[in-house]
Amino acid sequence: MKKIAIILYTALISTFMIGCTDLKEEILNEQDSSQVISDSQNAKMIVAPAYAYLRDLQSRSGVWLVLESVTDELAFPTRGTDWNNADYRTLFTHEYTSKNGYIKNTWNSFMLGITKCNVALQYLTKLEQTDEIKNYVNETLFIRALCMYHLMDCFGHFPMREYTETDYSVLPKILSREEALTRIVDELKTIIPLLKEKGDVPYGRITKAAAQTLLAKVYLNYQVYTGTAPTFSDGQSKWAEASAQCDSIINSGKYTLADDFWKLYLAYNETYSDQTETILPIIFNNSVGLKGIPWLNITLHYNQKFGNFSMWNGCCTTPTFLNTWDTTDPRYQDNRLKSQVGFNLGILVGQQYSASGAELLTRTGAKLIFTPEFSIQNSSEAQGARVVKYAPDPTSTYGSNSENDFQYYRLADIYLMRAEAKYRSGDIDGALADINTLRSKRNVATYQKEDLNLEKIYNERGYEFYWDGPSRRNDMVRFNRYSEARYEKPASETSRILFPIPISAREANSNLDQNSEYE
Repeated sequence: MKKIAIILYTALISTFMIGCTDLKEEILNEQDSSQVISDSQNAKMIVAPAYAYLRDLQSRSGVWLVLESVTDELAFPTRGTDWNNADYRTLFTHEYTSKNGYIKNTWNSFMLGITKCNVALQYLTKLEQTDEIKNYVNETLFIRALCMYHLMDCFGHFPMREYTETDYSVLPKILSREEALTRIVDELKTIIPLLKEKGDVPYGRITKAAAQTLLAKVYLNYQVYTGTAPTFSDGQSKWAEASAQCDSIINSGKYTLADDFWKLYLAYNETYSDQTETILPIIFNNSVGLKGIPWLNITLHYNQKFGNFSMWNGCCTTPTFLNTWDTTDPRYQDNRLKSQVGFNLGILVGQQYSASGAELLTRTGAKLIFTPEFSIQNSSEAQGARVVKYAPDPTSTYGSNSENDFQYYRLADIYLMRAEAKYRSGDIDGALADINTLRSKRNVATYQKEDLNLEKIYNERGYEFYWDGPSRRNDMVRFNRYSEARYEKPASETSRILFPIPISAREANSNLDQNSEYE
């Protein structure tokens, strides 16, 4: 049983994971709720919606789907009459418009996260400011900063209301990308010294390292956001600042690289004693109703039976991404569950089998052979290599819902961010040491100094974080790969790096301008 308590309530909405008790439900009326939000003992309940929001970052109808579908890692091809949705296809080809429903869901998700944080801050800041309450405030500020970061990264500008601004008849201020960037950096620098370290708060809570990871990402992408050289006014390099945040996390001794990569992605992945790599997990637990994304259903073929659950034969990865791999890399495939479920973890290509070893067939009776090639407009049943990154529980009774905690930030990212920052700063030896530290842990050949380049660092990030969510789009932009032509996608204008502001958002706020080249 996960170390988690879920408090359900009507006054403050949603849930939050903390402590070591069983699921409890408390129904409150308006009079009760006014007492709850004035009682410091109920701080967990107040911060609950902000923490519960984090699970929306894994949404297959919003954030996760969009941030992966615009990259070379994931596509939802139309398969006859199945998956015939133009919004899927235009994400992949970068022909999306302000009417794209999934982009609208993504915008709404980040804005909802800010709103939930602001509501929590309104009440938390009215309580007696004990150390515990102050820490909840700082954790909530991190979650809000994370939402602001993604809005700034994906959309450029966005409306922002302070938690103290409760006159909702007044339209919120629009933060420009530059204003948002400055604010995010300032807020992170303020809360980092105040947040607790790993071990000082329960698993699943925000830590100092999580905020340092986000700040390192801001610095690593600073040139993307400003269009100027990555230096401060005093000449200090943003690459050096990114490295400094990574140094602090690595030198803290709180985290170590996992000895077994796939244990990070197995069901109940929080239970492994050697799982010391995770910096920011997002908790899922079917037994208390916290249902994870149906990872298997969205990608596996209809005839890949697993328990009594139906598969949907949907998304796949691309030849562009597959061509970066050395297929002997343990992160490419793993067979530890194959005898129980019939398929390997990682990349699925070639003939597929049942758990008993029988060759599987398509619905037309042909052999079920996954091919790397597909057509985004009209694929057959078996086209497209599939991906199973988050492994199933072979004994699960929870249907299609996954049990895995989502690996939002990991120590591997810290080593690779530092390697990249060092390389871009000219410290090739330092970059080589960092990437080889990781590759040694993953049991793959290390690089020689003369072989290391930015392309290898970029590819290494793909090997580590494929299908994990926001990383690939961010990387493709920073490495100038996002707008390139690739398999089944023509070259796109660099203006497509920013998503269009959804029509619904502009209708709600007349001060919101549309991004360049969109209607």
